[in-house]
Amino acid sequence: MNMKSGWNRRSFLSALGAASGSLLAPARLNASGLFAKKPKLPASSVDGNPIVPITTGLGSTGDIYAELGITPLININGTITVMGGSVMKPEVMELIRRGNEHFVLIDELEIAAGKFIAKLCKSPVGYTGLVTGGAAAALVVGYAGMMTEDLEPRMRAIPDVSNFPRNEVIIQKSHRYPFDHQIRQTGAKLVEVETREEMIAAINPRTVAIHFTNILSDKGKVSGPETVAIAKAHNLYTFNDASADVPPVERLWKYPEIGFDLVTFSGGKDICGPQASGILIGKEELIRYSLLNMSPQEDRIGRCCKVGKETIFGLLKALEIFVNQDYADTLRMYDERAQVITDAVKEFGVAALPRQFNPEALGNVTPYYSWHIDPSKLRITGPEVMQQLADTRPMGIGSMGAGVGGMRGRNPDEPAAERRPSRKSELADPTTFGFAVWQLKEGEDKVIADRLIEIFSAAPKA
Repeated sequence: MNMKSGWNRRSFLSALGAASGSLLAPARLNASGLFAKKPKLPASSVDGNPIVPITTGLGSTGDIYAELGITPLININGTITVMGGSVMKPEVMELIRRGNEHFVLIDELEIAAGKFIAKLCKSPVGYTGLVTGGAAAALVVGYAGMMTEDLEPRMRAIPDVSNFPRNEVIIQKSHRYPFDHQIRQTGAKLVEVETREEMIAAINPRTVAIHFTNILSDKGKVSGPETVAIAKAHNLYTFNDASADVPPVERLWKYPEIGFDLVTFSGGKDICGPQASGILIGKEELIRYSLLNMSPQEDRIGRCCKVGKETIFGLLKALEIFVNQDYADTLRMYDERAQVITDAVKEFGVAALPRQFNPEALGNVTPYYSWHIDPSKLRITGPEVMQQLADTRPMGIGSMGAGVGGMRGRNPDEPAAERRPSRKSELADPTTFGFAVWQLKEGEDKVIADRLIEIFSAAPKA
C-alpha cells in the first residue's frame, strides 16, 4: 500500500465514510481498494452521507476537515472528550434528524424523556431521569437543585449561596478529581474527609450532601453503600458520579438501587450518544429541582447547560441500543477487529499478547489489545510504532497528544521541572504496543492493519 498514491484527503474520507456508514453496502472496507481508487458514494442518505447535496461554501468539497485545515483521526485512544467522545450509530443519527422535524416544549420533552429513561434503566419507584448537557452539567444542575430546591430567590442568587441554609458537600479526600470543579461552580463548599468516623463528624447543620466519585471508589475508605447509609441517617443527599462507569450495563440500575439520590452517566462515552449529552437519574423531586436550574429556564446557573431536542432524542435511542445490546456479541466484534490486525503483522514477528479485560473494572471498561515486537527481527519500539500511526496522513491513527484533561494555561508560581512520562506507552515494555478498538468504525481495523504493514516493512531489520 502506497500512502502517496493518487488518493487525496477528500477521496480517503469519502470512501471511509461510505464504507462505515452505508447500510446498503455493508461489506467490510478493503484497504487495498481504499487506497487504489476513488469509490462512488452510495445514493442513500445514511450515517455520515449527505442528506442534501452541498454545492457551495463549507462542505461543498466533500471534506469539511480539509476545508478547515484539521486532521481527522481514527480513534484508538478511547471515549475521551478531547477527541470527540464516541461513534454514534446510524439509528442515533436518524433520531437526531427526526428531532429536528418539529418544535416542542423542551421541559415537556425532558419530563417525558425522564420517564423513558427511568423505565429503560429499571429505576426504583419514585425515580426519574433527565437528559443533561454531559455528566459535568448534571453535577452543576444536580447540586444546584439540592441547595435551591424550587425556591425562585435561591435559583436567581446561586452561586452566591452564603445565605443558603445548607451549602456544604462532604467528599472523601481520595475522591477529589477535576470534576469537583463543577460542584464548586455552584458555590458549594467541599469538606474533605478520609474515614467513616471523619465523615460522620464533618456533618453539621450546613451540610447538604455527600459526594461519591465512582471511578475512585476503590481508593476511598468509605464505600458507596456506607456513604448512602450515613447520609440517610443524617437526612443528607448523596450524588454518585458514575460518568464513565458503564458498561457493565447493570450499573445503570445498580447504583440507584443502592440508594443514591442522584446518579449521573455520560451519554457520549460507551453509550455512544451525542457527545454533549449526559444522563441524570434520581428522585423525582430532585430531578424537578435540577430541571428548574437548567435551560430552557432563564436566569439560572444551568442556562449554559442547554440541551436541544435533537440531542434528547439521539441520547434516548443510544441508551435504548446500549441497554438492549448483547454484550457478548459486542466483545466478539472487538476480538474480530483485533484479529484482523494480528493476522496482518504476524509475518513480521509481531505477535498478539493476551487480551486484557476486566468486566468489573471502574471507568471505560473495554478490552485492551497489545502486540509484542520480536527485537531479534525488527529494530523498532512500541512507542515508535504508536507515533508513526499517529503521524499517518491524510487521517491520523490515534493521537500522541490527546491529553485527557485538555489544554492547560500558564502557572507562573509553578517551579520548572523536568518533563515526566505522561503516556502509558512511555512507561511500558518498549517491545510492545497496543490500544483499544471499541471506537473503530467499520473497516478501520483493516486500515490500521495495512498501515502497520507499511510501518513494519520499512522498519530496520535486526
